[in-house]
Amino acid sequence: MRKQLEEPKVARPRDEKTHLSHRERLLDAGEHAFRETSFSESGINEILASSGVPKGSFYHHFSSKEAFGIAVANRYSEQQIAAAKECLEDPSLPAVDRLRAFFEGARRDMGNRKFQQGCLMCNLSTELADERPAFRVALDTHWRDLITVVAGCLNNVDLADLGLDHLTPEQAADWLMNAWSGALTRMKVCGSDEPLALFMQTIFKTKDVRQ
Repeated sequence: MRKQLEEPKVARPRDEKTHLSHRERLLDAGEHAFRETSFSESGINEILASSGVPKGSFYHHFSSKEAFGIAVANRYSEQQIAAAKECLEDPSLPAVDRLRAFFEGARRDMGNRKFQQGCLMCNLSTELADERPAFRVALDTHWRDLITVVAGCLNNVDLADLGLDHLTPEQAADWLMNAWSGALTRMKVCGSDEPLALFMQTIFKTKDVRQ
């Protein structure tokens, strides 16, 4: 009897939706865990349980916990830059109003989080920049990218209105983000809007409007 020829095996196509959703679910769970506690205190097993993604999928996407953490930071930065550009490059508003809206939007986000958790970029910078060079390089790039977007807006602002006319737009943007980061750190300590309100009063010379 002639042996029946077997049909050639065809590799199953990768399910791109599942492939991408696993990675996104892991990044979502990682961002939540890092905000709730910290990078160091967040375990991979905890992130896997939260995301519902199998362990093998984690190591398919990320070679290590550090690589995963940097990917979380990268995605956060990309989202932050996109939101900043949408606000700070809005041609329908005067540049100073765009700047105010940018910080007010960030302030509202902190209020929605009950002035806890803070900014992921600030948290990771404080926790990891000294001890993990790969994180330091990534985070420094993220800060510089955001400062560049803010500086682009400040090119169209009379810096004297902000009390920053002794600085270039790039220096003023750098100072604003430094001051905002400090206010966010203090916000986490006192658990209230007061540091952010003081920042807004100082920069925009307005009366305190509580969130």
